[in-house]
Amino acid sequence: MVERSVLLQEIDSLPPRYYDEVLNFVKYLKRKSAKESASPDGAAAMADGECHDNKKPADFYMFDGEELYERR
Repeated sequence: MVERSVLLQEIDSLPPRYYDEVLNFVKYLKRKSAKESASPDGAAAMADGECHDNKKPADFYMFDGEELYERR
């Protein structure tokens, strides 16, 4: 495991233009960790993070072209 001081040194060595990407990746990892905890609080944190961090509207392609209910 990488020590915190080494991690911070590596981040400090990056050009400032990459700071936003580093921050977004850290937020992603936090959401992933919350999701993996499989608790109701973890799921809520994941959903809250997605709502605030995602600048694009959500894409719902899962059901495109599919019947939701089987016709009888």
